[in-house]
Amino acid sequence: MDNQFVSLLKQIPGYWGCKNLDSVFVYVNQSYSELVGLTSPEQCIGLSEHELPSPLADCADTFKAQDKLVVESGQELKILDIHPYPDGQWRAHIFTKKPWFDYDGQVQGVIFFAQDLTDSVLFEIGHWVCQSQDKLTAVTAHDHEQYTALSHRLTPRESETLFLLLCGKKPQFIAEVMNISVKTFEGYIVKLRDKFGALNQTQLIEKALEYGFGSHIPQSLLKTQLSVILNIARPHDQMKAQEPSEQQIRA
Repeated sequence: MDNQFVSLLKQIPGYWGCKNLDSVFVYVNQSYSELVGLTSPEQCIGLSEHELPSPLADCADTFKAQDKLVVESGQELKILDIHPYPDGQWRAHIFTKKPWFDYDGQVQGVIFFAQDLTDSVLFEIGHWVCQSQDKLTAVTAHDHEQYTALSHRLTPRESETLFLLLCGKKPQFIAEVMNISVKTFEGYIVKLRDKFGALNQTQLIEKALEYGFGSHIPQSLLKTQLSVILNIARPHDQMKAQEPSEQQIRA
């Protein structure tokens, strides 16, 4: 790898790296290597996520499918990742994955960057969730009041269902993440519609986005291993058809 590029990556804060077309690590910085349980970047080079000494290996197939989507589409992905790590701690990050181009403009892999889940990042999540639903909305003071009032009425499971629904996830995916049946998922949707005064699921999503629920990750989800794409770049229909079936494990 170009020494100047490596030098640049070393100076950038956060968790950085790049993988080749086979999703094998070509470079990671010190912060990422320590995050996944290694002591130096050199130990990570040449490994796939399947081979990491970390619970991340459980979602390796999902990560590889996301990498493939980035390579084939040439578009950026924003991904919510929640995992246990080798130090025994659960952490949530927003991963940005972009195509990695060579000097001839050909995609040679994926560059990734992870941010810790801070308040400012949470604010951005709402924008990405809105994007996944083809909706742009600004949260007003009245909307915030509505969020506060409604959020206290939702059970933890209803909150999980709503957030994953706002991320554009399908019923089967949500049911698997939550370790419930699709029928139980549908029951939660009925209860959510009643609490939001929504006539149907589409109206439920519109109201929830308007009130800012897309920017609030339920605390109970922060102990659930999953990797969820928050934005699917355009053209929308084509990208939706290519979206990988994300792997998830209920802790």
